[in-house]
Amino acid sequence: MIKRIIRFSNELERFYVSMHKSAIMKENAEIDDFFMIITFSEIYGIENPYSLYTLEMLPALMPKFHRWHQKVGLKHSFFENFPCSCCC
Repeated sequence: MIKRIIRFSNELERFYVSMHKSAIMKENAEIDDFFMIITFSEIYGIENPYSLYTLEMLPALMPKFHRWHQKVGLKHSFFENFPCSCCC
């Protein structure tokens, strides 16, 4: 009985995800952009109340930083003290 409920739940989730996949992908992209802005806000000169938490994430997010700054329209990272490794 429990396996049937789990299987039904998985099928139902797949159905809704397939119906709204583009909206879900767009929302995930917006959340990722917001997260990158919050994480790198100190570099932009914006005070970050979460800097103690986001500081340790910088090394993990550096590979994504290059794609992100190009996505937002910056051909090169314009931070003197924080250059993008691909744009140097």
